[in-house]
Amino acid sequence: MDNWKLGVHCQPDAVAASPDYAKRLAEEAGVDCFILRAGYSLAYPPSTEKAVEIIRGLGAHVSFLMGSWWGGSIRDVENLPSKSWESKYPMDMPGSAIDEGIVDKLQKLCGAYKPDAICMTHARYRHPGYVEGVLDEGSGDTAYQARMEAAGIPRTDMLAARAAWEKALGKADKATLLKASEGGLVSFLCALAQDNAFRRLVAFRNATVHSAFRTFREAVTAFGVSFGSNAYSPLAAEVCGHDYGAVFADTCDFVQPLLPFLEYHRYEPLAAWARYILQHAKVDEATAIALAQNLFSLGDVKCPESLRAFDTCEEGSGEMIRAIVGKELQMCKTLAADPSKLQPVFRGKGWDWAVTDGLIADAQAMGIDAFAFMGCEYLLKDPSATPADYQYALTDPSPGDGWF
Repeated sequence: MDNWKLGVHCQPDAVAASPDYAKRLAEEAGVDCFILRAGYSLAYPPSTEKAVEIIRGLGAHVSFLMGSWWGGSIRDVENLPSKSWESKYPMDMPGSAIDEGIVDKLQKLCGAYKPDAICMTHARYRHPGYVEGVLDEGSGDTAYQARMEAAGIPRTDMLAARAAWEKALGKADKATLLKASEGGLVSFLCALAQDNAFRRLVAFRNATVHSAFRTFREAVTAFGVSFGSNAYSPLAAEVCGHDYGAVFADTCDFVQPLLPFLEYHRYEPLAAWARYILQHAKVDEATAIALAQNLFSLGDVKCPESLRAFDTCEEGSGEMIRAIVGKELQMCKTLAADPSKLQPVFRGKGWDWAVTDGLIADAQAMGIDAFAFMGCEYLLKDPSATPADYQYALTDPSPGDGWF
């Protein structure tokens, strides 16, 4: 297992152009891992070698963030009925021929730069903000449909289950829907449809990601490099193929729950399902939002009271961030087969720093002791500052966007 304690996300160009800033992070903040965002292209910037040299000179760990299935397209993105953030990015199906290219890239990356670790990113299915991806999996990809059928999930079953669910959704009363929603998204779909096709789909997704991770891990560990992945929010990770127990248990040396960007990864799925429910069920907007909150285990969290408010809340208030991310941390620890592998990723800028203080304290109380940050300002705040004046306590803002 990679045994660093404090990591930052950064681009090779940023490290190469700002070695003094990298040194400050290492010496003043205690950063001992720099997580370089390599992307999907094999054409790494010329600065990568210099960045690795600088990081090694600081005595810090070198990790690469490795893209995966987000590349080609299985359908016409412009005509998608859902306009969620993730529907804007075409992706290849996990387990398809593209996996060979990913393995090739992993081997070249490990051979060229000899990093300490490789961390997969977005190595999953689209999140449930893309409603159609849950309700109509495999549309437009005959090869993928064949694989689903071989796994016992023919598309005819999925279409029948969707039709049954939407019909029941339109007939059920408010009390029935609220009760059914308490078990989460997959249970809600199966209960109303009276069909387990959606649960079989989730199992297929997790098995597909699991198999691919085994292959990727073999490619990486052959070079003596640690292998891990960032992970979708535990609020709906299983729908994306990220089972914190089975998938990560025997394939990952570390798991990095990706907790920033609540706008895209929490509020957007919640609002998308509230709108879909509002379209098909005989409920008002407030009830649709309450149902959607239950689907993502947020029934006890104070969220925006209208869909319009969801569209404009961005990361949300400090109170919302504290409540949602705090719940996610607890769920991560509960779901993970080995909590010692958890390395949560927080925002290092854009969050109220007092909130971040509290979340780190929560995680440490759970026995979690390694953290990564997207954005570095929090790490270089004036050590004499108190939470009341954190926003004014920057000793030096980061020198460019490449430090996120």
